[in-house]
Amino acid sequence: MSYDAMVEQIKTVPQECLVDIENYIQFVLYRYNLNSRTEKNKNLSKYFGSVKFNKDALVFQQEIRNEWN
Repeated sequence: MSYDAMVEQIKTVPQECLVDIENYIQFVLYRYNLNSRTEKNKNLSKYFGSVKFNKDALVFQQEIRNEWN
């Protein structure tokens, strides 16, 4: 999920729920920062669940070309 898509989804949330969302995000970032000092692997899925970042378009294009060759 892109940052812009996440912001758009948060905008649709009722005002009374925003405090809970803010608290949750602060907690997740706190845990991530706490553990990132001691761990080399910065795996966000440990804190957010299954998070999949979109690949860079050029990397994806190169992988497709490599499959064709």
